[in-house]
Amino acid sequence: MVTEGCAAFLDVVYRRPLTRLYGGLLVLDGRGEPLEFVHTSADAPSGFLWPEARVIESATVAIAHSLFDGCRKEPDVLICRSTLGAPEFCRSELAPGIPFLQVPASMSGAPIWLNDAPTPGMRAAALFQSLLERSLMEEPFVRLLAGLREAYPEIPEPEGHRDSANR
Repeated sequence: MVTEGCAAFLDVVYRRPLTRLYGGLLVLDGRGEPLEFVHTSADAPSGFLWPEARVIESATVAIAHSLFDGCRKEPDVLICRSTLGAPEFCRSELAPGIPFLQVPASMSGAPIWLNDAPTPGMRAAALFQSLLERSLMEEPFVRLLAGLREAYPEIPEPEGHRDSANR
């Protein structure tokens, strides 16, 4: 059983028309108990010079880095959904210095490490295994979205997730 360390779950949501994006970082221990929740929002750049995909990417990066800076805990692993962006975007633009994992939005595929996977002796590896065994790869995103909706009641239903931008 993992008794130390924590995992951070990152997500960004928005509503159309793109005027504001909302982000949250939910930090859990290996048993899935919440340790910290950080949230923020950002106004979307606008005008004909800003294509929607670029607006979403730019705001996602700004929100993610603001959340990283605002988090008091030091997570051992960062987990995002595939709806946050393509693996290369997440790897290069978000670029956390800790093991970074992307899970499919519907858990229809295998999670992928966006940077170096933790070695078996690392706490991040034990956390990852504990979260997998407890089926805690997708459920924390439900809690994260509920927290965002409580902080920002204007947040829409899941169609406002980043995956809608990729349809």
